[in-house]
Amino acid sequence: MSAEDDAARWEAAIERAYQARRRRYPDQALEWRLLYSPRRVLNGARVAFIGLNPGGRVVDPSHGKFSSEAGSAYRREVEDWGPSSALQDQVMALFARLDVVPEEVLAGNLVPFRSPSEDTLQGAPEAIAFGKTLWREILGKVTPRVVVSMGRTANREIASLLRVRAARRYPTGWGNYTASRGTFPGGIWIGLPHLSQFKIMKRRESQEALDDLFRNLG
Repeated sequence: MSAEDDAARWEAAIERAYQARRRRYPDQALEWRLLYSPRRVLNGARVAFIGLNPGGRVVDPSHGKFSSEAGSAYRREVEDWGPSSALQDQVMALFARLDVVPEEVLAGNLVPFRSPSEDTLQGAPEAIAFGKTLWREILGKVTPRVVVSMGRTANREIASLLRVRAARRYPTGWGNYTASRGTFPGGIWIGLPHLSQFKIMKRRESQEALDDLFRNLG
């Protein structure tokens, strides 16, 4: 099956699941969003970057749902995230450290369904289970060698999905807060604190710690 066929199948599955959620949770009909990169990354990507779910209370109809064909949504010139633009800057700094073009990163949300915050994601266990089933297929097709996740819940679930082994904690240069790194069959996983809160990627005091965390990624 081609990447286009896979994309069509995944898009249809997300839409069906979203419509079922609308019926179950009518006060959280905030649409869905999967990829922050063009869908061509489904043909293969060296790096994946995965957060938990799209946030906010407002849906911009100009933003792609399944993918961002105008370019990486983390570029300010592609999308204006207003108060969340600092997160865009942090993620762009991450991509620079990984030496990867943003549009070549398999970037997206473990759970495609939007909620104002993680704490307000209704039916979270079932939504996470759906996302893990979806991403198990996606990662199995794309086979990135480096997978970076962000935020406590996404880190836990992605590490579980990948069957990460030998994970250890690394300092971030931000007090006692740590990141994690381990291996999975075929690659390396790194779990970061949420970059909207812990702006470590562009923080001078964190650079030495990050050098160690991101060393020898191949």
